[in-house]
Amino acid sequence: MTSSRAARPDEARELAGLLARAFADDIVLDWFLRPRSRRRAAEQFFAPILADALPHGGVRVDANFSACAIWLPPHAQPAQGGVWAGLMNALWMLRIASPLRFSRLEAVIRTSVEIHPKERCYYLSFIATLPHARGQGLASALIAETLSQADAEAMPAFLETADAAKVGFYQRFGFELTGQAQLPMGGPTLNLMWREPRPD
Repeated sequence: MTSSRAARPDEARELAGLLARAFADDIVLDWFLRPRSRRRAAEQFFAPILADALPHGGVRVDANFSACAIWLPPHAQPAQGGVWAGLMNALWMLRIASPLRFSRLEAVIRTSVEIHPKERCYYLSFIATLPHARGQGLASALIAETLSQADAEAMPAFLETADAAKVGFYQRFGFELTGQAQLPMGGPTLNLMWREPRPD
């Protein structure tokens, strides 16, 4: 049985490192992050996302700190786009993307705000497992525990993924593919997935 807990705010730096390593080959991050200092840029990218979720208990980690899920509960999401709404900060963006990729980061933020559901929901912002721990069911356990809470509250859930191979994985939890969003300038395609709450 996989155990998990809420991550603490004082673990934010370690969490950012975990996420940066887990998303080392992510196609969306590859599209806009600084290529020469990608690891550091990724940590900077995840820092405000973690800061947004940690106070609400929305960041869950496994017992060995090998996997984490970033959820925003319904009450924690600003009406204008959830976790992405406050990220349009020029100084932060310059730390993340080189000048040639600045417009790509802007496009990711703008698109993410546009596709975020108007309806209140649990939002799975990111789910990550370190390479050595994959295939052990850690991500599945982190997803299932929050979906159980969402069901108890009769709340839907939402996520987007650029990895088409993961669509089937999320469908096993009751998510349905509801549409796609194409990032501009030849960027990746985001698959939009929605899950209605399941009755007891």
